[in-house]
Amino acid sequence: MDLNKIYNDDCFNIIPKIEDKSVQLIITDPPYGDNSDYGRKDKSIVNNENPILNLQLLFEFQRILKDDGVIYNFTNWKHYPFLVNFIQNYTCFKIKHLCVMNKNNFGMGQDFRNKYELFVVLVKNKGMFNFKDFPDVFDVEFIQHNDNTHPHTKSMKLIKKIIEHSSNENDIVFDPTCGSGIVPYCSMITKRNYVACEIDKKWYDLTTKRLQNVTLF
Repeated sequence: MDLNKIYNDDCFNIIPKIEDKSVQLIITDPPYGDNSDYGRKDKSIVNNENPILNLQLLFEFQRILKDDGVIYNFTNWKHYPFLVNFIQNYTCFKIKHLCVMNKNNFGMGQDFRNKYELFVVLVKNKGMFNFKDFPDVFDVEFIQHNDNTHPHTKSMKLIKKIIEHSSNENDIVFDPTCGSGIVPYCSMITKRNYVACEIDKKWYDLTTKRLQNVTLF
């Protein structure tokens, strides 16, 4: 398995090639399974037909995560209940905490506009947590969406903080659905190794281009 590489492939083809207990940190922001288009640009996400992908990933993560490793699993309020049920009943992971990403801008919605997302923090044992000041409600910067921003683009400030909180330099960070490449980029600038996958050729091409010219982030 080559490090510091993004694979334009289904992550389920790549995960079997990752060594047992070799990954310190997994940041996963899989399709939420709502089968929707996103915004006025009418963007879409591959494999967004149902939420089963997230559960399948968690099952696979059990083998590759180190004993002191940590998973940050982004989700939303609709899927949180059955996600928690699956974690508690069908995986070896313990829920360390539930955190909120509080956006500076309103997202989509009709009767209620979305302004936050959730991320569940999972561990096998105690996990690794380097800071004493990581809030469970994290205010993030405004993200201006355009043709080149993935619908699930996350705050660079938040992702960088997560990486520094739950890994050390030279550790391996894994992102199975990396979108427009925030996790690989933040891994690179914090001197971590990364392995990432992106099945959609559009986002894969954009991400590899951005990593070759970091001023594009």
